[in-house]
Amino acid sequence: MARRWRLSKKETKKLKKELTSRYPGIPLEFSIVEKIVDKEVGEILVVDNIPALYIYSEKYYPLLTLLLAKGYQWLPYVVVDSGAVKPLLRGADVMAPGIQRIEGVFGVDEPVVVVEEKYLKPFVVARSLVDSSTLASMKHGRVLENIHRIGDKIWKYIRSL
Repeated sequence: MARRWRLSKKETKKLKKELTSRYPGIPLEFSIVEKIVDKEVGEILVVDNIPALYIYSEKYYPLLTLLLAKGYQWLPYVVVDSGAVKPLLRGADVMAPGIQRIEGVFGVDEPVVVVEEKYLKPFVVARSLVDSSTLASMKHGRVLENIHRIGDKIWKYIRSL
């Protein structure tokens, strides 16, 4: 059973300050912020009527609904080849050989958007296991942990809101 409530103005102001310092280009107004807590899915923030953020390991990760609605260029992202799409949609982590291009700078344990090479559409939100400069020189190995993808339980849950 899920619990859903609206954050107070004070909580919203604090959240906005934290998120705009962490993500300077975040495309949200923060006029209405609701929090949903579900045992099966976890914690989700709905901002301006868009399921926007997922709280994972006490960090805020953007949801694909936000990235598809408002764009993803305000975050670092990687472009993967078409051969990596199916395994990633099944929940696999991102491996170094599948990465075609790195855009933006990121450190370890930060959100990174994964887009496919043909249409440049986001389909995975990942947590970096290495920083962007190390990733650029890697030829093999696991580099990004798959946190949220199209078709996973979070995706299905937020589509039902």
